[in-house]
Amino acid sequence: MKISVLSGILIICFSTLLHAQQTSTDSISITFNITVPESTPKDATIFWAGSLNNWDPGNRGTGFGMKEYAEAVAFQNGQWTITLTAPQGSEHSYKYTRGSIYSSEEQADYSFRPVRSVTFDKPKTVQDTVETWHDLPPESLSDQWPKIPLDTTQIYLDYNGKHLRANSTILYDKEIGHNLFDVNASNATVKSIPDNFYDAVYYYQKISATTNDLQLVSAAKTSPEEPWHIFVDTNGDKAISLSEKVFTIEEDESSNQWSGKVPVRNIIDGETITNLVPFVVSQATDLPPGYRSTARQGAPNLVYELPYKHRRGIIQEDTFNISTPYLSRFSANHQLTIDRNNDDTLEVGDGSNEVYASDFKRMRYDQTYFQFPSFTLGDQSWQVADIDPHGRWIRLRPALATETREAITKGTTAPQWKAETVKDDTLSSKKLQGKYILLDFWGSWCGPCIQQIPLLKKAYHRFKNQDFEMIGFAYQNQASLTKALQEYRLPWSQVLDDTGDYSSLFLVGGYPSYFLIGPDGTVLEMGSSLEGEQLIPTLEQYLE
Repeated sequence: MKISVLSGILIICFSTLLHAQQTSTDSISITFNITVPESTPKDATIFWAGSLNNWDPGNRGTGFGMKEYAEAVAFQNGQWTITLTAPQGSEHSYKYTRGSIYSSEEQADYSFRPVRSVTFDKPKTVQDTVETWHDLPPESLSDQWPKIPLDTTQIYLDYNGKHLRANSTILYDKEIGHNLFDVNASNATVKSIPDNFYDAVYYYQKISATTNDLQLVSAAKTSPEEPWHIFVDTNGDKAISLSEKVFTIEEDESSNQWSGKVPVRNIIDGETITNLVPFVVSQATDLPPGYRSTARQGAPNLVYELPYKHRRGIIQEDTFNISTPYLSRFSANHQLTIDRNNDDTLEVGDGSNEVYASDFKRMRYDQTYFQFPSFTLGDQSWQVADIDPHGRWIRLRPALATETREAITKGTTAPQWKAETVKDDTLSSKKLQGKYILLDFWGSWCGPCIQQIPLLKKAYHRFKNQDFEMIGFAYQNQASLTKALQEYRLPWSQVLDDTGDYSSLFLVGGYPSYFLIGPDGTVLEMGSSLEGEQLIPTLEQYLE
């Protein structure tokens, strides 16, 4: 009773506070009227996506943020309109989107549209015009935006010689799993279990890209002294039978695994399609501290595997691959890769210059909004305009000529740059003018980068007093860079390049990459002449 009364008081207080916020004289309401292109689909849902609502476009496609903050624009009396309220004097950035990263607005020439800005200084009406949408070409350009069918047959991809088979993570019970996906009575009901089940634990995993279906796995004993038995609902009937036991937890950990197929239901173009999909369950014996499948003491920790979905496309005789985890839509999460040397192996992360990989679900966050990356196939640069959620096709659009830059070679002028180091020093090409500069594009995840460190240290200590500087641009996150610097004790300046902005500026295609810049800003050396045992002899030519 005390709990009910306390909950009621909290609800009343919260409602009163919310009402006070909504009616506060410190808040201002602004109405936005939006004119959209004639090519806009008649059934479109348009979102005001900005800093006021965590840049969320309704969580359709990828989602920019939390979908409960989405602000849909209404179509009333022949006009798209929305009224928003914010604290008086606050300034907010925003753009319009039809619900995904691919359908955000652009400028009339299909270049990135600068972010809009509005100050909630007084009640007013703002008139906005959407010039073009990223994914919809005008009729005059439609033949230049190829819609490429993707091969949906079984495709195998090798990363660094290892088969990219499946993604794997921890299998959670209902108590922990509800933090990651929707676990409720409709999709987590266990209809029946064997009569001799003792101390059972039920694990769930989302398995469908288009439905809320969960795969049921159970661990149970038949008596307190018995070992744990693992059961998988292999027919999808939400029941567990003795015949669905897949293994028993034994001391020999190598036998504590099962692989088989489970039915997965997806809705494609309004039709329900069920396929048998490979599913693997294993006992997890080496989880990091704090990670577990269940809070139940003594119950086994489990991991699962689901396959990747691979697609292959061809444009102008160039082949590319699109991959996504099985439980994701291609429009929500995918990676595009290109095997540059056509050896059927993607040498990702080994310093190879011949592989291009980009994760297109992650539009770069540039202070206030997202931008699209470009990639090269053959002699042309492209962007992804749109992709079918089920991976049946992809639409590409040519990157603007202004985005294509000449290659950096010996004798050319190096790009201008300015950066903050991890020690909060400001460095720039202008500030270092008059010195010889060795730029090292690296990452601690890259084996060849680590192998080069002893030679780089030797070079640094030998030439550091001869108008010579070394700058490292680390393509990784802050935490991993901090750990690497503690481990390898690099004495030269380091810049965090976690978004790849500096490597993109120098057109870096693989790691490590090195550039020796002369006192006048000219590229003196790059590539193999600065790698391995060639490094110090090359520097000697200029510094001694």
